[in-house]
Amino acid sequence: MSYISKHQRMKPVLDLARKLDIATNPHPRAIFEVGSGGFQVWCTPADHPKGWNGITMDRGAFSKPCAYVGSVHWQWEEETIVGLEIETSAYALADQKPEEYCNLTEIPAGLQRRTIFNRDADIAWLKEKITWLFNEAAVSLLPFIYKQAPLSEIGAYTLTHYVAETDEYVVIVSPGLDPYSFCKPGYQIAHTLEIWKAGDFPADVLLRPDYDDNLEIGRYPDPLPFVEHDESASRFGEDDWLEAMLEDTISGWEE
Repeated sequence: MSYISKHQRMKPVLDLARKLDIATNPHPRAIFEVGSGGFQVWCTPADHPKGWNGITMDRGAFSKPCAYVGSVHWQWEEETIVGLEIETSAYALADQKPEEYCNLTEIPAGLQRRTIFNRDADIAWLKEKITWLFNEAAVSLLPFIYKQAPLSEIGAYTLTHYVAETDEYVVIVSPGLDPYSFCKPGYQIAHTLEIWKAGDFPADVLLRPDYDDNLEIGRYPDPLPFVEHDESASRFGEDDWLEAMLEDTISGWEE
């Protein structure tokens, strides 16, 4: 198949994207902008990725209020289009939530802000819109190609302390996951603490003083061994074993 025929194969997608041009079409589905070798995708106040609640969007020169999310370009191998290279840049988050988000490509150590590039929520939303466009254009969807942002740059981990009457455990919960999803029956969350740059520690697994590297959430022995230190100490954050394990990363528990 020639270079020209490959372009023709993508023509229905670009033709539909032109009809759904955000600059001229006020329809809610019109969120695209055709470019060279691909197209851009914008979001609106009614249709946006997770985490964009409260973001102000201006109409500007477009048909409706919107904000840029990301783009897709054809991934070529010689004369063959083999995939869809996608990337997201949530500039609106950096502009309107500067205390939470950073527009640097690499976040310096100690700067506790999340990246705006290729956030998981933005990538998921962009995939959904591209998939819909290809389906409507009756063109087979190609594989998505993108670089995921490091977890430590997506946001803070949540160090979560779970307690029961005679037992306790800790989970370092990855950004975007719900700490309650790791809470076993009969336990409750006693303390939480945000930790940044925690990628060197085991995340999303049950941690105990006698931690086993192969012990995963949902695969612990029954019954679990008891923690052999004073129960009241765990309630008030005197967890020397945990602080020793994480060294200077953890300064204490939130009350």
